[in-house]
Amino acid sequence: MRVAQLTFNTYENYGNILQKYALHATLKKFVDFTEVLWFNGNKGSSDFWAETAELPPSNSLEYYLREAVKMSKFKEFHERYIKTRFNIPYIEDIADEYDFFVVGSDQVWNPLCEPVNMPLPIKFLNFVSPAKKISYAASIGLKEIPAEFVNFCRQGISSFQYISVRESNAVDIVKNLTGRNAELVLDPVLLLTADEWLKVSRRPSWLNEKYQRGYILTYFFKYRPVDDIKKLSKKLNLPVINLFDENNFNHYITSPDEFIYLFANASLVFTHSFHGTAFSILFKKPFLFYNKDNWISSVMERIISLLKMFNLENRILTSQTAAEFDSPFEIDFSMRDKILPQERLKALNFLVTALNS
Repeated sequence: MRVAQLTFNTYENYGNILQKYALHATLKKFVDFTEVLWFNGNKGSSDFWAETAELPPSNSLEYYLREAVKMSKFKEFHERYIKTRFNIPYIEDIADEYDFFVVGSDQVWNPLCEPVNMPLPIKFLNFVSPAKKISYAASIGLKEIPAEFVNFCRQGISSFQYISVRESNAVDIVKNLTGRNAELVLDPVLLLTADEWLKVSRRPSWLNEKYQRGYILTYFFKYRPVDDIKKLSKKLNLPVINLFDENNFNHYITSPDEFIYLFANASLVFTHSFHGTAFSILFKKPFLFYNKDNWISSVMERIISLLKMFNLENRILTSQTAAEFDSPFEIDFSMRDKILPQERLKALNFLVTALNS
């Protein structure tokens, strides 16, 4: 059996590349052949240096060096662990080469999130027959579909033989749009066990004795709450590793395999990221999800769905609830230990049923 996997493709987003790897590794357990399609909008193969050339303008040579090094480390991980097909001038030409096409996870069904290399029709696999279509943990990432996209999304989702989504809110959206029952399944990163992730992890060379007694790992794309981080570091007497910290070259260019290692060994995780939260739960690491003043409300549907599953909604930190975290290391993972194996089995059963259809 030959299976093609479609999702967003980039060399710069940890959540994207690691969910891609996780679904790829999971599919390999059940099929003879699987590969990710790097569709580049009828432009042929993906050119890494063309990717770096598209970086936003900057007057800083240091900026370009930092971005190029980081992207090269992502590319190295991608080439090592994810079998990928690049040369696809016209995706319609390969419709008969695979038994199934699996789209997901990430926000592939968010009509407002449309990268150049994956236009909306491709997200709904409009180039293959319905019998070949499977969505795995497709994320919509919105409270509702904007009116101008309703009919298009209704037709696209209705054409799938097997539908699964990542958020409980997306289950309701699919039901209201199409009358279909979508399966609520785990994000791909949670399909793999902690031990499976550790096999593809790597200790950063710069992680020296300063961090031996522990560290706070922060993972913020932007608007990092610097003052809160400083207070937390002082309170817990622990050093901080800020991923995406432009002022620390080593931290900024962290590779995906180093990212896994840092999460697996952190004393505390402080984040506003869905996948930062997911990896904290996976490795059973105390974490705080930062939603102060609700300035990242756009991701809360995904986060709340994930936290409710494991009874961890109380880990959301806001300006009103900050006092509740006098002891941030105290966290109850008992529901995680009970629910995660069950949800993992449910998700795998979905995939097996779909692939054997």
